[in-house]
Amino acid sequence: MKILVPCCGSSTRYPNQAPKWMLPAPDGQPMLTMAVSGFEFDLDQLVVVILREHDRKYDAGRGINDAFGGEVEIVVLDEPTASQAETVARALQALELDEPFLVKDSDNRFTLSDLDQDECYVSVDSLNNHDLINPRNKSYVQVDHNGIITNIREKEVISDLFSVGGYFFTEPERFLDAYERLSVHDNSWDRELYISDIIATMVLEGTPVLARRVERYQDWGTVNEWHRTLLASRTLFASLDGFVFERGSEHFSPRFSEVTPNKEVVDELLRAREKGHSVILLSIRPHVLADLTKAQLDRVGLGDLPVVYDCGSTAWRLVASPHSRLPVSAAEAVELEPDDPNLAEKLLG
Repeated sequence: MKILVPCCGSSTRYPNQAPKWMLPAPDGQPMLTMAVSGFEFDLDQLVVVILREHDRKYDAGRGINDAFGGEVEIVVLDEPTASQAETVARALQALELDEPFLVKDSDNRFTLSDLDQDECYVSVDSLNNHDLINPRNKSYVQVDHNGIITNIREKEVISDLFSVGGYFFTEPERFLDAYERLSVHDNSWDRELYISDIIATMVLEGTPVLARRVERYQDWGTVNEWHRTLLASRTLFASLDGFVFERGSEHFSPRFSEVTPNKEVVDELLRAREKGHSVILLSIRPHVLADLTKAQLDRVGLGDLPVVYDCGSTAWRLVASPHSRLPVSAAEAVELEPDDPNLAEKLLG
């Protein structure tokens, strides 16, 4: 089977940005890699559909291969399409695909196992599992007692189960047949042709389509939702000397080899990492003390943190440029006492 990710949309909900699927996540990887990170698959199963203009302007094809660390099958369309359904149809025709495929949105993430099934399915989640979902942006399904979809509607809340943007089809020919018949009347519609319309046609014609529930769904359909994801992570630049450990000296007591850790700070940094935040340590120590420092950090569970040495015993100023991709100021600075009773709240702002 193939995992087909259409990346040809106009990204109108991400104004003044590069195509949204290219935007970097907190770890530096593009949204596209996050979008499929909830699946187990071989790289030769992945197909990404992009526009010629994006390939020329951003070197998108090579960037995709770099991001995934290997050769990804890329379909390049010369012109923008009118809908995601058309993008999928054009890709299937270009590939001459004759095996099952999963269409996966590029602007969300969820986990689902055993992708290749004997029946078509729609990946779904429940509104009851989420607090910040905009219900008007989804398609919804109704199912029978066997989990088979009996009805699917776009932008109409007919149940608590909404599509998370993962559609599995056992036969490309069946998708293309439904698409071609619906697209004949496409010009008379007052909206674009959705993949949910393809599913609805198949359901009405007697094809069983299952609803499969997913886990850990994250939605980045709008720039505000993406910003919430970015804001959920921080990169902390923490002073090793005087904050993580008591401040030492190269020449006088307490020497760097004699300093003790500030337990409260160490505990908060460990908790921050467990929550997905990054930590980088800055130190006035010379680099020749790297082995000593690594041993000290190992003893408190922070031995794998990067350390920048030779920072100097002067006032530090963090300087960065604002960017439209960042929802907040690119840099902030705060001074905290290691025993501050509100350390946890102040550390992450």
